[in-house]
Amino acid sequence: MLGKLLKYDLKWTYKLLIIFYLLAVFFAITGRILTDIENSFILNIIGEICIGVTIAMIVNIIINSLMRSWVRFTRNLYKDESYLTHTLPVSKNTIYMSKILSGIISIFTSCITIVICLLICYYTKENIESLKSSLQIVANTYDSTIFSLLLTLANTVFLEILFILFVGYLGIIVGHKSNNKKIIKSIIYSYVFYIATNGITLLGIYIWGIFNSDIMNLFNTVSAPNINIIKHILYGGMALYVIYIISYYFIGKKQFEKGVNVD
Repeated sequence: MLGKLLKYDLKWTYKLLIIFYLLAVFFAITGRILTDIENSFILNIIGEICIGVTIAMIVNIIINSLMRSWVRFTRNLYKDESYLTHTLPVSKNTIYMSKILSGIISIFTSCITIVICLLICYYTKENIESLKSSLQIVANTYDSTIFSLLLTLANTVFLEILFILFVGYLGIIVGHKSNNKKIIKSIIYSYVFYIATNGITLLGIYIWGIFNSDIMNLFNTVSAPNINIIKHILYGGMALYVIYIISYYFIGKKQFEKGVNVD
């Protein structure tokens, strides 16, 4: 049954997302073709505009990947659609898991689409060599490799977006336990959870700094920290994101299984 629920959730989510995917790819290809045309100032300008539109589409893809997941969660579980959803012969855990998986999948495919669009727009031998040179400097500075550096950056961005997604899910669940102004309260709860979690992270770093002078220097000085400290913070940050995501998943699951107030 999870597969069927997931199919319908993804179908609803991608109904709009696929439009942004196609527009982003279309403008990326058009922009690349036009900017590669030599001796045509007008076409080059139009190409640059198309690339600018591609960037705008990329921003829309990120925003809509989150918003579509949250809207689906709200409509399907708390609005008119919920009367059908909650009468299905499936457990609340299965319904909740379907929403979680659809959100993760949509975020992942959106990130892949964004990478493809950026490659279409900017991939050239010269740009790749220039990027490699720049990244190699950074990689050498942090005693790493280009691949490891890119992987760390990609994982951090992906986990950050997933973290925001799960914060929103919990905010919706808690907000809809109220009897009125549920949407507004969901937004407020999500914001509070996000700020509180980041505050806990900052507090944890400060406590760490009490026992590590190099970490404390991040608070007391403006000088660049040493390489090992940066690496510890980056890897520690990814580990924290994973912990937060898992924590928000189980907290949301527990709160959801306690019951819902259907509008």
